[in-house]
Amino acid sequence: MLDERDLQAVREIAAEVTTDVVVRLVPDIVAKVTTDIIDRRVPEIIDERVPGIVTTIANDIVKKAIHDSEVMLLDEMERYDRKNERKFAEIQKDLSELKGLYRMIKNEQDTIAILIKNLEDHETRISRLEGQSTPKSPKIREIKP
Repeated sequence: MLDERDLQAVREIAAEVTTDVVVRLVPDIVAKVTTDIIDRRVPEIIDERVPGIVTTIANDIVKKAIHDSEVMLLDEMERYDRKNERKFAEIQKDLSELKGLYRMIKNEQDTIAILIKNLEDHETRISRLEGQSTPKSPKIREIKP
C-alpha cells in the first residue's frame, strides 16, 4: 500500500494534470457553451424582441409621417389663407371704391332728376305765362322799342 507521502504526490500529480486539462479545455468548453447559447437564445430573443422593436419603430415612423403631413397641410392652408386674405382685401377695396362711385352717381342722378323737374316746372310756368300774355284782343298795347 501507499504511504501518506506517496498519496500526497499522487494528489499533486492529479491536481496538476487536472489543472492542465481544464486550462486547455476551458476555451473549447466556453466556445461550445457560448455557441449553444447563441444558437438557442438568439432566435428566441429575436422572436421575442424584434416584433416589439419593429412595432415601436413603425409606430414612430407612422407618427412622424402623420405629423409631417399635418404640418405640411397646415402650412398649405395658411398659405392659401394668406393668399385669399389678400384677394379679399383687394375685393373689399374695390367694393369700397364702387360704393363711393355708386353714391356719386346716385347723387348726380338725383340732382339731374331735380333739375329736370325744375325745368319742367319752369316750362309749365313759362307756358302759363305765355298763355296769359298772348293778346286775346286787338286792344293790347304794343311795347314800343
